[in-house]
Amino acid sequence: MHPGTIFAIVAAVSFGFWTVFQERASDFVNTLFGAVIVSTTAALLGIALLLPKLKSTQLYSSSKGIIFAVLAGVCALGIDFFALKAYGSGLEISVGGPIIIGGSVAIAASVGFLLGESFTLAKLFGLALVIIGSGILASFS
Repeated sequence: MHPGTIFAIVAAVSFGFWTVFQERASDFVNTLFGAVIVSTTAALLGIALLLPKLKSTQLYSSSKGIIFAVLAGVCALGIDFFALKAYGSGLEISVGGPIIIGGSVAIAASVGFLLGESFTLAKLFGLALVIIGSGILASFS
């Protein structure tokens, strides 16, 4: 198993719980305000974790890293905002969660292939299953 797999699993667990918390919050907060709360919480927690290591940590090695991190932040706001809107409109978490997460899997895998990562029959089959599964769930909305 690749060492990064454990981190990917923890990220998946976080993403799954993020989905649940987004759905739960959607009935109680304004969509944009909720997205700002999520982003601010992430920023404050990140700063709290970074501060003790600030003197011994190289923050970046190229301005490209800053640009991509900013673009990821823009996407993160989009995730928060549109997930809250989806759930606030009454979309069930059993439908919305797999569409959001499955759709993100399909996009990430497809972009990885476009960036030159190898694709195997197993990877293509897995990607097809994700797309088919998300499509089936979307048809129940």
